Amino acid sequence: MVRYVMLAVLLFFLGAEFVSAASRNPVVFTEELAPVHYTENGAIVGIATDIIRSIFKQVGLRPYILSYPWKRTYLNVLHTPGSFVYTINRTPDRENLFRWIGPILHKRTYLYRFASRNDIKVAVPDDLKNYTTVVILGYALTKKLKDLGLSPTRELIVTRNKQEQMRVFLKGRADLITGNEFTMARALVETGHCMDEVVPVLLMNEKGYYLAANKDTDPELVERLRLANTKIQQMGVVQQSIDRYMQPLQKTSGKPRHHTVTTRPSVTAHSGN
Repeated sequence: MVRYVMLAVLLFFLGAEFVSAASRNPVVFTEELAPVHYTENGAIVGIATDIIRSIFKQVGLRPYILSYPWKRTYLNVLHTPGSFVYTINRTPDRENLFRWIGPILHKRTYLYRFASRNDIKVAVPDDLKNYTTVVILGYALTKKLKDLGLSPTRELIVTRNKQEQMRVFLKGRADLITGNEFTMARALVETGHCMDEVVPVLLMNEKGYYLAANKDTDPELVERLRLANTKIQQMGVVQQSIDRYMQPLQKTSGKPRHHTVTTRPSVTAHSGN
């Protein structure tokens, strides 16, 4: 908490500098979430990063992108006038907190299980109370699962990032994991696995990723960026970026690695204290 208060104070004093810079190189916050946006050889790259750079280029701007853990990124954009954040899910709770540009990238978010775990049966959200799901701190889907009645002390295991989330899942400490067709494929390949080893059991969100602006961002600039995104979506830039980052994953995934899961006892909805 102290760290976030200090950050807020720092942003207050640097606010004018950020606003001034925004007219030339808008500050854009993000997080590490390969292959959508991540740091490689000191540069921030990824599917959505390519799209974001193309959108800003259309309006004659070059974004200054900073990557932090999600909770810090979210705090930064809320307290930095003229700044932006990507990628972010557009939810009712967030609707009035930002000015929205997008969607910039369409995706489908699922809960996945290992293909070998045929004992897991999920047909409706209420069935999730019988299992444990590993999620990421501060994500919109984490809040959605909590709103469905899942508890962080029982049915949910909350982790700090995708790497930690995958470690929990691969060790068999959770029955289910959240992800989409981009992030799940990359995380599996990075750990020596492939998409053939998991099965989507419940679609949670098929809305796209957005670029969002701090509420105090110039409305005229936001509108120009919206028009630029529309143009980018029609130019084939999005598919080119997807192919650039996803095709190498298909080539390196190879044969599924045999995976033995130590099955943990599933949660019984009405048992215990």
